[in-house]
Amino acid sequence: MPAEPRTRPARQTRNRILEVTLELYNALGEANVSTTLIATEVGISAGNLHYHFRKKDQLTGALLDQFVTGIEEVLPPDNWRASDVEDAWFLLHVIFEAIWKHRFLFRDLSGIMSRDRRAGHRLTQVFARAVDASRGICLGLAESGLLEATAAEIEALARNVTVVTLYWLSFDTVRNPRREQAGEAIAAGVYQVLMLVAPFMREAGRANLEYLAAQYLAREPRS
Repeated sequence: MPAEPRTRPARQTRNRILEVTLELYNALGEANVSTTLIATEVGISAGNLHYHFRKKDQLTGALLDQFVTGIEEVLPPDNWRASDVEDAWFLLHVIFEAIWKHRFLFRDLSGIMSRDRRAGHRLTQVFARAVDASRGICLGLAESGLLEATAAEIEALARNVTVVTLYWLSFDTVRNPRREQAGEAIAAGVYQVLMLVAPFMREAGRANLEYLAAQYLAREPRS
């Protein structure tokens, strides 16, 4: 078929393909979605789809790029420190939102990385920055006098916070496979992460954390 010109409609078609693919991947899992299904859901021919993305791996790679761009926009700069519990809570919330949008990645991360070496490199960088952000939460709370821990405990805590943050939504999806709304899953995820920090909090910080948790979780509807 003749090549589709690089016009605004062509860009709109490409964006629509990515939008539908992301919905399908999140709902069914990346491995269970074919290009035929994507073309059908978008309402275009297979040839039109292949004009924009010759292979399914290119689609997955484009969505990975979206995720990396989105998560890098919300991660704080180097040497950032949380000034209080509210800072930590807000950062975790926006990170969870970014992960929710591309949650399919964490269901088959090893498979995606095995097929795309570039994916592994980019995600390694994201994971390293996520550990830095988690460390910034712990160090900031310690510097504010709200948390008490040794350097070794802070380092281990930062890694544990990162692991739970990155993989909570995959765990929650297994428990609630039909969940379609992000709110409750994100609220529960932020709470679980900060409960890792709670045993190291001093009395005033712990009281503030429990107050915020009660207010925050109460706003999220139960499914």
